Amino acid sequence: MIKIIFFDIDGTLLPLRTKTLTPSLTKALQRLQKKGIRLFLASGRPKFVLPHFEGVTFDGALTFNGQYCYDKERVLYENPLNPEDVNQIFENAQNMKKALVACHQDSMYCNDHEELLDEYFKIASQSIHKIDDFKTYLQSSIYQMMAAIPETQEESLLQGTKHIQIVRWWPYACDMIPKEGGKGKAVEGILKAYGLKKEEAMAFGDGGNDIDMLQAVGCSVAMGNALQEVKDCSDYITKSVEEDGVVYALKHFKLIEEDDK
Repeated sequence: MIKIIFFDIDGTLLPLRTKTLTPSLTKALQRLQKKGIRLFLASGRPKFVLPHFEGVTFDGALTFNGQYCYDKERVLYENPLNPEDVNQIFENAQNMKKALVACHQDSMYCNDHEELLDEYFKIASQSIHKIDDFKTYLQSSIYQMMAAIPETQEESLLQGTKHIQIVRWWPYACDMIPKEGGKGKAVEGILKAYGLKKEEAMAFGDGGNDIDMLQAVGCSVAMGNALQEVKDCSDYITKSVEEDGVVYALKHFKLIEEDDK
Protein backbone atom coordinates (compact mmCIF):
# COMPACT_ATOMS: atom_id res chain seq x y z
CA MET A 1 0.00 0.00 0.00
CA ILE A 2 1.43 3.38 -1.04
CA LYS A 3 1.81 5.79 1.90
CA ILE A 4 4.14 8.45 0.48
CA ILE A 5 4.79 9.81 -3.04
CA PHE A 6 7.74 11.90 -4.22
CA PHE A 7 7.30 14.23 -7.21
CA ASP A 8 9.97 15.94 -9.24
CA ILE A 9 8.75 19.39 -10.30
CA ASP A 10 10.10 20.59 -13.65
CA GLY A 11 9.12 18.22 -16.44
CA THR A 12 7.03 16.10 -14.07
CA LEU A 13 4.44 18.16 -12.19
CA LEU A 14 4.98 21.19 -14.43
CA PRO A 15 5.99 21.64 -18.06
CA LEU A 16 9.14 23.75 -18.26
CA ARG A 17 8.50 27.48 -17.79
CA THR A 18 5.08 26.78 -16.29
CA LYS A 19 3.97 27.73 -12.77
CA THR A 20 0.46 26.33 -12.40
CA LEU A 21 -0.81 22.77 -11.93
CA THR A 22 -3.60 21.59 -14.18
CA PRO A 23 -7.03 21.39 -12.49
CA SER A 24 -7.08 17.61 -12.91
CA LEU A 25 -3.68 17.24 -11.25
CA THR A 26 -4.68 19.53 -8.39
CA LYS A 27 -7.80 17.45 -7.77
CA ALA A 28 -5.81 14.20 -7.96
CA LEU A 29 -3.30 15.42 -5.36
CA GLN A 30 -6.14 16.51 -3.09
CA ARG A 31 -7.68 13.03 -3.37
CA LEU A 32 -4.37 11.42 -2.42
CA GLN A 33 -4.04 13.54 0.69
CA LYS A 34 -7.62 12.74 1.72
CA LYS A 35 -6.55 9.10 1.64
CA GLY A 36 -3.72 9.90 4.06
CA ILE A 37 -0.91 9.62 1.50
CA ARG A 38 2.00 11.99 2.17
CA LEU A 39 3.05 14.12 -0.81
CA PHE A 40 6.63 15.39 -1.16
CA LEU A 41 8.22 17.67 -3.71
CA ALA A 42 11.65 16.45 -4.85
CA SER A 43 13.64 19.16 -6.56
CA GLY A 44 17.04 20.58 -7.27
CA ARG A 45 15.60 23.95 -6.28
CA PRO A 46 16.35 25.64 -2.95
CA LYS A 47 13.68 25.64 -0.25
CA PHE A 48 13.00 29.35 -0.60
CA VAL A 49 12.11 29.21 -4.31
CA LEU A 50 9.90 26.12 -4.29
CA PRO A 51 6.56 26.83 -5.98
CA HIS A 52 3.37 27.12 -3.99
CA PHE A 53 0.34 25.64 -5.70
CA GLU A 54 -3.21 26.84 -5.25
CA GLY A 55 -5.35 24.12 -3.70
CA VAL A 56 -2.49 21.83 -2.64
CA THR A 57 -0.05 22.12 0.26
CA PHE A 58 2.62 19.46 0.04
CA ASP A 59 3.55 17.63 3.23
CA GLY A 60 7.27 18.19 2.76
CA ALA A 61 10.10 18.58 0.31
CA LEU A 62 13.50 17.36 -0.81
CA THR A 63 15.48 20.43 -1.86
CA PHE A 64 18.96 20.87 -3.37
CA ASN A 65 18.54 17.44 -5.03
CA GLY A 66 17.90 15.92 -1.61
CA GLN A 67 20.55 17.64 0.49
CA TYR A 68 18.03 19.48 2.70
CA CYS A 69 14.71 17.77 3.43
CA TYR A 70 11.89 18.73 5.74
CA ASP A 71 8.21 18.42 6.51
CA LYS A 72 5.87 20.89 8.20
CA GLU A 73 7.38 20.21 11.64
CA ARG A 74 11.08 19.36 11.32
CA VAL A 75 14.19 18.81 9.24
CA LEU A 76 14.17 15.15 8.22
CA TYR A 77 17.56 14.87 6.51
CA GLU A 78 20.43 17.19 5.58
CA ASN A 79 23.76 16.66 3.88
CA PRO A 80 25.86 19.78 3.08
CA LEU A 81 28.88 19.80 0.79
CA ASN A 82 32.36 19.18 2.18
CA PRO A 83 33.93 22.64 2.84
CA GLU A 84 37.30 21.68 1.33
CA ASP A 85 35.60 20.52 -1.83
CA VAL A 86 33.60 23.75 -2.00
CA ASN A 87 36.82 25.77 -1.96
CA GLN A 88 38.38 23.49 -4.58
CA ILE A 89 35.40 23.89 -6.91
CA PHE A 90 35.68 27.66 -6.52
CA GLU A 91 39.37 27.56 -7.46
CA ASN A 92 38.73 25.25 -10.43
CA ALA A 93 35.91 27.43 -11.72
CA GLN A 94 38.13 30.50 -11.52
CA ASN A 95 40.82 28.73 -13.53
CA MET A 96 38.19 27.74 -16.11
CA LYS A 97 36.77 31.29 -16.10
CA LYS A 98 33.32 29.92 -15.26
CA ALA A 99 30.73 31.51 -13.00
CA LEU A 100 29.44 29.62 -9.98
CA VAL A 101 26.22 29.57 -7.99
CA ALA A 102 26.27 28.44 -4.36
CA CYS A 103 23.23 27.64 -2.22
CA HIS A 104 22.83 27.99 1.52
CA GLN A 105 19.70 26.80 3.29
CA ASP A 106 18.08 30.22 3.01
CA SER A 107 19.97 31.98 0.21
CA MET A 108 21.54 31.55 -3.21
CA TYR A 109 24.19 33.73 -4.88
CA CYS A 110 26.56 33.74 -7.85
CA ASN A 111 29.99 35.28 -8.25
CA ASP A 112 29.23 36.39 -11.81
CA HIS A 113 26.59 36.19 -14.52
CA GLU A 114 26.75 34.04 -17.65
CA GLU A 115 24.08 33.77 -20.32
CA LEU A 116 23.65 29.99 -20.03
CA LEU A 117 23.71 30.09 -16.24
CA ASP A 118 21.01 32.75 -16.15
CA GLU A 119 19.00 30.74 -18.68
CA TYR A 120 19.29 27.67 -16.44
CA PHE A 121 17.44 29.48 -13.69
CA LYS A 122 14.92 31.14 -15.98
CA ILE A 123 13.72 27.68 -17.05
CA ALA A 124 12.50 27.15 -13.50
CA SER A 125 11.23 30.76 -13.22
CA GLN A 126 14.11 31.72 -10.94
CA SER A 127 16.73 34.46 -10.95
CA ILE A 128 20.15 34.67 -9.32
CA HIS A 129 21.95 37.60 -7.78
CA LYS A 130 25.64 38.37 -7.66
CA ILE A 131 27.40 38.85 -4.32
CA ASP A 132 30.71 40.68 -4.12
CA ASP A 133 32.23 38.67 -1.27
CA PHE A 134 31.40 35.28 -2.74
CA LYS A 135 34.41 33.54 -1.19
CA THR A 136 33.28 34.53 2.33
CA TYR A 137 29.76 33.32 1.50
CA LEU A 138 31.25 29.91 0.70
CA GLN A 139 32.38 29.55 4.33
CA SER A 140 28.76 28.95 5.40
CA SER A 141 27.07 25.55 4.99
CA ILE A 142 26.68 25.05 1.23
CA TYR A 143 24.20 22.41 0.11
CA GLN A 144 24.59 22.69 -3.66
CA MET A 145 26.62 24.48 -6.33
CA MET A 146 25.80 25.05 -10.00
CA ALA A 147 27.78 25.90 -13.13
CA ALA A 148 27.01 26.23 -16.82
CA ILE A 149 29.29 23.59 -18.30
CA PRO A 150 28.83 20.69 -20.74
CA GLU A 151 29.63 17.12 -19.74
CA THR A 152 33.04 17.39 -21.41
CA GLN A 153 34.17 19.90 -18.75
CA GLU A 154 32.95 18.02 -15.70
CA GLU A 155 36.31 16.37 -14.99
CA SER A 156 38.11 19.73 -14.97
CA LEU A 157 35.57 21.27 -12.61
CA LEU A 158 35.78 18.34 -10.18
CA GLN A 159 39.59 18.05 -10.26
CA GLY A 160 41.03 17.71 -6.76
CA THR A 161 37.67 17.11 -5.04
CA LYS A 162 36.93 13.94 -3.09
CA HIS A 163 33.31 14.04 -2.07
CA ILE A 164 31.40 15.78 -4.89
CA GLN A 165 29.38 14.43 -7.80
CA ILE A 166 27.63 16.15 -10.67
CA VAL A 167 23.96 15.62 -11.52
CA ARG A 168 22.07 17.30 -14.31
CA TRP A 169 18.65 17.61 -15.90
CA TRP A 170 19.72 20.14 -18.58
CA PRO A 171 22.61 19.51 -20.98
CA TYR A 172 24.17 22.97 -20.68
CA ALA A 173 24.45 23.29 -16.89
CA CYS A 174 24.89 21.05 -13.86
CA ASP A 175 24.35 20.77 -10.11
CA MET A 176 27.10 19.70 -7.71
CA ILE A 177 26.06 17.72 -4.64
CA PRO A 178 27.79 15.33 -2.19
CA LYS A 179 29.02 12.09 -3.73
CA GLU A 180 27.12 10.20 -1.03
CA GLY A 181 24.03 12.28 -1.70
CA GLY A 182 21.18 12.72 -4.15
CA LYS A 183 17.45 12.34 -4.14
CA GLY A 184 17.72 8.60 -3.53
CA LYS A 185 19.68 8.99 -0.28
CA ALA A 186 17.18 11.62 0.81
CA VAL A 187 14.24 9.30 0.13
CA GLU A 188 15.93 6.62 2.23
CA GLY A 189 16.42 9.12 5.06
CA ILE A 190 12.80 10.27 4.93
CA LEU A 191 11.42 6.73 4.87
CA LYS A 192 13.57 5.93 7.90
CA ALA A 193 12.31 9.05 9.71
CA TYR A 194 8.70 7.98 9.16
CA GLY A 195 9.24 4.26 9.73
CA LEU A 196 8.10 3.44 6.19
CA LYS A 197 9.24 0.64 3.90
CA LYS A 198 10.54 1.06 0.35
CA GLU A 199 7.46 -0.81 -0.90
CA GLU A 200 5.22 1.89 0.60
CA ALA A 201 6.84 4.67 -1.44
CA MET A 202 6.24 5.86 -5.01
CA ALA A 203 8.11 8.43 -7.11
CA PHE A 204 7.68 10.33 -10.38
CA GLY A 205 10.54 11.82 -12.41
CA ASP A 206 11.90 12.72 -15.82
CA GLY A 207 15.55 13.81 -15.48
CA GLY A 208 18.91 12.23 -14.77
CA ASN A 209 18.88 13.59 -11.23
CA ASP A 210 15.71 11.54 -10.57
CA ILE A 211 17.20 8.12 -11.29
CA ASP A 212 18.44 7.30 -7.79
CA MET A 213 15.12 8.50 -6.33
CA LEU A 214 13.21 6.18 -8.65
CA GLN A 215 15.47 3.32 -7.59
CA ALA A 216 14.87 4.06 -3.90
CA VAL A 217 11.10 3.46 -3.97
CA GLY A 218 8.91 0.43 -4.50
CA CYS A 219 6.97 1.93 -7.41
CA SER A 220 8.77 4.20 -9.88
CA VAL A 221 7.14 6.16 -12.70
CA ALA A 222 8.94 7.86 -15.59
CA MET A 223 7.18 10.61 -17.49
CA GLY A 224 6.62 10.12 -21.20
CA ASN A 225 8.98 13.05 -21.80
CA ALA A 226 11.71 11.54 -19.57
CA LEU A 227 15.24 10.76 -20.67
CA GLN A 228 15.66 7.21 -21.97
CA GLU A 229 17.89 6.22 -19.03
CA VAL A 230 15.12 7.32 -16.67
CA LYS A 231 12.57 5.22 -18.53
CA ASP A 232 14.93 2.25 -18.49
CA CYS A 233 15.09 2.19 -14.66
CA SER A 234 11.39 2.77 -14.01
CA ASP A 235 8.56 0.33 -13.32
CA TYR A 236 6.09 2.24 -15.46
CA ILE A 237 6.22 4.87 -18.21
CA THR A 238 3.26 7.23 -18.18
CA LYS A 239 2.18 9.94 -20.60
CA SER A 240 4.12 13.19 -20.92
CA VAL A 241 3.80 16.10 -18.53
CA GLU A 242 1.86 18.01 -21.21
CA GLU A 243 -0.64 15.12 -21.31
CA ASP A 244 -1.19 15.07 -17.51
CA GLY A 245 1.04 12.02 -17.15
CA VAL A 246 0.98 12.05 -13.35
CA VAL A 247 -2.82 11.81 -13.27
CA TYR A 248 -2.75 9.07 -15.91
CA ALA A 249 -0.33 6.98 -13.82
CA LEU A 250 -2.25 7.51 -10.58
CA LYS A 251 -5.34 6.14 -12.31
CA HIS A 252 -3.32 3.24 -13.74
CA PHE A 253 -2.21 2.24 -10.24
CA LYS A 254 -5.77 2.83 -8.93
CA LEU A 255 -4.63 5.44 -6.42
CA ILE A 256 -7.40 7.70 -7.70
CA GLU A 257 -10.63 6.71 -9.39
CA GLU A 258 -10.92 6.50 -13.15
CA ASP A 259 -13.72 9.08 -13.23
CA ASP A 260 -11.69 11.70 -11.27
CA LYS A 261 -11.17 14.58 -13.66
